[in-house]
Amino acid sequence: MTENNAPTPHTFLILGGNSDLAGRLLIPGIADYLSLTPQASIRIVGSSRSDDHDYPGFIRDALADADADGITDDVIDHLADTATWVTADATDLDDLTTAVEHAVHRDPDARLVIYYGLAPEVTDDTIDHLRQITLPDNTVLAMEKPFGVDAPSAAELEDKLAATVTEDHIFRVDHFLSQAATINLIGALEANHLLQAGWNNTAVETIDIVYDEALGLEGRADFYDSTGAAEDMLQSHLLNTAAHILAATDPDTSVNDVLDAATADVSAARRARYTAGTVEGRELPAYADEEGVDPQRQTETLAQVTFTVDNDQWRGVPVTLRSGKAIGNALQAITVTYKPTEQHPDAPTTRLVVPFEDKIAVDLNVADHGDPEALQQVRLNSALSPSRLTPYGRIVKAIVTDDHDVEVPAGAPERAWAIMQPVLDAFSSGEVPLDEYEAGSHGPQEWFD
Repeated sequence: MTENNAPTPHTFLILGGNSDLAGRLLIPGIADYLSLTPQASIRIVGSSRSDDHDYPGFIRDALADADADGITDDVIDHLADTATWVTADATDLDDLTTAVEHAVHRDPDARLVIYYGLAPEVTDDTIDHLRQITLPDNTVLAMEKPFGVDAPSAAELEDKLAATVTEDHIFRVDHFLSQAATINLIGALEANHLLQAGWNNTAVETIDIVYDEALGLEGRADFYDSTGAAEDMLQSHLLNTAAHILAATDPDTSVNDVLDAATADVSAARRARYTAGTVEGRELPAYADEEGVDPQRQTETLAQVTFTVDNDQWRGVPVTLRSGKAIGNALQAITVTYKPTEQHPDAPTTRLVVPFEDKIAVDLNVADHGDPEALQQVRLNSALSPSRLTPYGRIVKAIVTDDHDVEVPAGAPERAWAIMQPVLDAFSSGEVPLDEYEAGSHGPQEWFD
């Protein structure tokens, strides 16, 4: 806090300041947070090795297209009018020094947040340089995934970060930890004995975390074709989500404890890519025919992996992660399926469904016309009051307020890579075949037969 008890001002130095991530997610998140918290003060300094002669215009365009309600004109004007740009190659020590000094000089009293939206290999070089630059004592390094490209590189990144700033000045960003489904489920588990008492392998039969999308490649071949669904979604977003919800109710079990106990079932892993089809009225070409795609890479657009956690709370409960592109009637939800009771082993399945939006549903069995032996299933479905903050608005708030509950903890990226590596190896070697599914379908038919 400043002397007049106003919130500490912040300067966000965004490396990759005119990237898709910055324009589509981070800058709208900053604006979203400021619109809800007008007493806060944030300035943006954008930087990359390419010139941007109208960065204020870039910010205005980003906020005009933002999928966030409530962003005020005053906030848009403030962010655009105070924004500056530094053309700098983050892998060059002199350039990076210039960018950092510019950001600090913009407001010497502000807390500096260096926000990384860079490829892993670029990030590594940049962290090496930061150790040679005098940073303000309260500097925060906000790191976007992917954290490395495998377990060893993730561990190396952690070592470099630890040698640069203290752990409380590192924020590992995964916006799925700020998604409504994750926050709503953890909140419900922590606040309700009804749910908390059954959050274990005695009551839970399976957990499924599915994030399918109707979108196809959308011009992202440069990134996606070298990554695929398993690395892009399962290794990071969905595995992080799973670890956080599984650790939610036991204060003696951390996210890293869950990851340490987790093992992926390679024999149950599946992958596929879409062929030509129609999704929500849009004609999509086959993935292999999309511009910029190398069909020989055998990149999957749909991946599914099941893992188990060998601890007392979760032993024997399969947790399935699935994510795919060009899926018809795409499901995006965490689904908890409960075991049948001893009294009614053949009753319809009881489920808790938490979509990746502000809703929650429970499928329950109730007595039909007062006869306890005759059951009917009902769905209790509720729309929740929507959060005013988007996931990236929540991330910005967490960074500004030093709330590390919604970040990826130290060590988790290395563990997540280690869990997924046998699956990725099986994909790469062809041990797991690359199936196909028509765009607009739910996936390969043989997965459901």
